[in-house]
Amino acid sequence: MFKIAKTISILFLASIFLFSSAEADWITKKSDKSKETIKKEKKAKSEWIKLKKLKEKLKLKKKKKKVKKNKEEYKKEEKKITKEVKSWITKKSKDTYIDSVNKLPDGVIYFAGADETKDLLIYGYVKPDTSSKKINGYYETSIGVGYLNDGKTTCKIGSTVVDVSSGLVTARVSGKCTNRITFNGSTSQTKNSGMGFAVTKDGKNKFLFDFNVQKTIIAKIFETNKEFTETQVVERKIPSQKRKKITLKPNGKYYALLIGNSNYKTGWDNLVSPVNDIRDIKEVLDKNYKFEKILTVENGTREDIFNGFKELSKLSTTNDYVLVYYSGHGQIKAKQAYWIPVDGSPSWDKGDWINIADIDIFLTEIKAHHLAVLVDSCFVGSKFKGLNLIDDVVIHGEEEYEKYLESALNLRSRSVLSSGTTGQVSDTVKGTNNSRFALSIINNLNVYNKKSYPLDLDQLTQLMKVTYTEFQKPMYYHPDSWKHGGGTFLFIPKKNLQ
Repeated sequence: MFKIAKTISILFLASIFLFSSAEADWITKKSDKSKETIKKEKKAKSEWIKLKKLKEKLKLKKKKKKVKKNKEEYKKEEKKITKEVKSWITKKSKDTYIDSVNKLPDGVIYFAGADETKDLLIYGYVKPDTSSKKINGYYETSIGVGYLNDGKTTCKIGSTVVDVSSGLVTARVSGKCTNRITFNGSTSQTKNSGMGFAVTKDGKNKFLFDFNVQKTIIAKIFETNKEFTETQVVERKIPSQKRKKITLKPNGKYYALLIGNSNYKTGWDNLVSPVNDIRDIKEVLDKNYKFEKILTVENGTREDIFNGFKELSKLSTTNDYVLVYYSGHGQIKAKQAYWIPVDGSPSWDKGDWINIADIDIFLTEIKAHHLAVLVDSCFVGSKFKGLNLIDDVVIHGEEEYEKYLESALNLRSRSVLSSGTTGQVSDTVKGTNNSRFALSIINNLNVYNKKSYPLDLDQLTQLMKVTYTEFQKPMYYHPDSWKHGGGTFLFIPKKNLQ
């Protein structure tokens, strides 16, 4: 019995030893495997860090390249500044800061502008330098002073007329401020009003500005810009009063048809902005706004454009929100308006222009809860027939805006917003490949997405209005035959959707 117990004990101890050895061997292997894994992870992490640093380096290199390019372009423009203007803007003198457009001197040309985000505003005046030579009745040089909205900075401003043709005066503008900001750009003037574009030397600020001989018009433009800026400043300075996030739930889907005609085949001048505009608008909508499908027609023939409308009609339902955008040539014949496809003949009698009356039929019968038509074309802006409401649009305060948006979303809407009425409209803004109309849409869509705030067409109309001049005025209306129901087309950022 003892021997048996002893044998069992020996076997038991042997089994424990063998198990311990096996376990020790397994632990060793596991430990070795972990070390190998850790080694691989460290290597992968090291490679990832290297890749990240490389990307940052390339990004910085690209940024430096862009800055260098901006500086080179700026230097080229700087060389074009006349001696008279350069002498004025570099002249050392202490100009008294004027804190209001209404306090500017009488009998001069007034201007007001804002950079793309409206964080930085400028206003001021210029007057013709009567000692300079005349070009077709206009003094070559004008000089004046501008004021930034910081309560202290003044800027010497000078402009040089470079061309006078068909009643349009083109000039080069330059400026230097007491805070060391320098800028240059160009202006276009018709009779007593005009618009301009300027970029700072570092490329950080791009200004759009209007000028006019009437002080009241410029004062109004400046105040509109100022109201927008002050709202932004208040939001940043008082984080405790954080705005309530507005979330909305559309009952249907969003669809868009974007038509851009740039490259014409016969008789019509090619355009720069239309194709660029619809590509850039699509990019913003794809990235930040939830559109179920965006149809694009680039350089569309008559057949392409009608096929686009047919496809849109098949997609949309009575619950949906539909956006139509057209950019390209337009023309009037016997008071009838036409869109010009890229295969359109130079003359009307060939029958290949697109009659607005035909487009009107498509749009009247299209299934949609909201329909917004945006037109960036000469002559045809007002031809869907309706009363221009641009001066009657009310901008709602923040407290009532949410209720207003909910109502606007639920009521039927039919609207047209155009870049002009019955006159010509400009192709591109100086220094860009976009039209002023498209730039305003793109910039405001980006700003409102960044703010996480829905943007309605009424609001967009008012924001757009301040970037225009007297000779190109946007038009906003509800066509008489489209049965508008009191709603408003809304652009809702993805982060504001329920």
